[in-house]
Amino acid sequence: MMQIMRKQVALCVLFMAFALSVFAQKSGNDVKPFTGSKWFKKFSVGINGGLLKSAVLIGGSNDYTKNNVHFGYGLNLKYQINHYLAVQADVVRGKLSGNQDKVQGNDSLNTDKPVTSFETKLNVGGSLSALYTFSNINWLHLNNWFVPYIGVGAGLANYDVKFVPKGTNTLIYYPYGKKKNITELYIPVSMGVRFKLTDMLNLDLGYSMNFVDGDNLDGFAYWQIPPGYSSTTHKDKFSYGHVGLEVAFGKKTKKQLLFDNPAARANNILQNQINTLNTKVDSLVSKQKNLDDTDGDGVADLFDKEPNTQAGCPVDAQGVLRDTDGDGVPDCKDKQLITPTECQPVDADGVGKCPDPECCKGRIGGNTTDEDGNTVNGNCPSDYPSLSFRGNSISLSNEAEAMIAAIAAKMKTRPECRIVIKGFPETSKSSQSIAQRRLDAIKARLRDKENISSDRITTNIEVGGGDKNTVVITSN
Repeated sequence: MMQIMRKQVALCVLFMAFALSVFAQKSGNDVKPFTGSKWFKKFSVGINGGLLKSAVLIGGSNDYTKNNVHFGYGLNLKYQINHYLAVQADVVRGKLSGNQDKVQGNDSLNTDKPVTSFETKLNVGGSLSALYTFSNINWLHLNNWFVPYIGVGAGLANYDVKFVPKGTNTLIYYPYGKKKNITELYIPVSMGVRFKLTDMLNLDLGYSMNFVDGDNLDGFAYWQIPPGYSSTTHKDKFSYGHVGLEVAFGKKTKKQLLFDNPAARANNILQNQINTLNTKVDSLVSKQKNLDDTDGDGVADLFDKEPNTQAGCPVDAQGVLRDTDGDGVPDCKDKQLITPTECQPVDADGVGKCPDPECCKGRIGGNTTDEDGNTVNGNCPSDYPSLSFRGNSISLSNEAEAMIAAIAAKMKTRPECRIVIKGFPETSKSSQSIAQRRLDAIKARLRDKENISSDRITTNIEVGGGDKNTVVITSN
């Protein structure tokens, strides 16, 4: 017995020496979600030692009133399939014993049993179990340091049994006084918890209840009991509570799948992105000059493709002078903001040169010229009404729509006449934008609802040229 104990101690020392050599391992990098389990350690080997007893935690009937506790030891190999499921092989050895020394109740059938004690040498018990691990995915804490488990499996146990018949003090082998190696099927039901010590070393605290498919583990078989006696149970059982050390095998940079928390990995990835963005923003703020707006067009120099835009000229999101009609003359210098394509190219003021229709040659926009070449009002109407808007509104009121209908009626009587719709915004970009949207709304109403051709309508913005909430219609 002492020789066996010395071997066990030596094995534990060697295992601990190996385990301690991997205590200070580097953690692996964060693994992206949905990339499989190849980035983790899944295989582990452990040794354990604990207590064996011919009874289980949940109680039940026993053939002996006193079941003794003995030292046992074992080995386990585990493969973690995913966060919830593992397969584990277990081997256990040790000793079981019991006797009738404890007085138990007033059961007359059991006070004088034909077997007074037994000793069983558990040569080996080997089993394969499926383990369900839980609490791996933790939404409250980033790091998992312990994981509970439960399991069930099947295995074979080989053992030698000695018992003391009533009226003797001699241990004899079961059955019939002859030594026999007995092998029986048993079902282990296990539970426990594993604690993470390092990325490669775990502490395992476990307990298993093992139900034997036979009634010969303790030498007290119910079918061999004489009349008048009771075996109390038709199946034997034993338990094993243990503490063990487990080493996970794999690359040093990999973490154990058993203790992986996908919620924490997703959090780390998001946090890293936030930290990177914060660093970039801090860098830009520290270089304030990159956020300056030299030309005051509302686009920072860092993003401005034209950093020297003339003051008061509207620009697009990239700081480039706005050219609404694409005639090559920026809006702030364009006297004809919307020049029809057929009237381009334009002059330096952005005014197109459309050919006069045959019916109106000699006229300019419905006007005529006198003998000195001066433009005078011809047959085109000149008494167009002005439209008023309230606040920053761009919607056409019922009154405005009625005025537009009147303007259209006049234009329909003289198909050769054209008009200019003028707005007079303030110098701010927002005011200019509102003014332009009002002019566009009036033009759209004339075109879509009143069937006035768009080439007869020109819109023009004159900053500071009048009341910002009034739109004036004139002949062109």
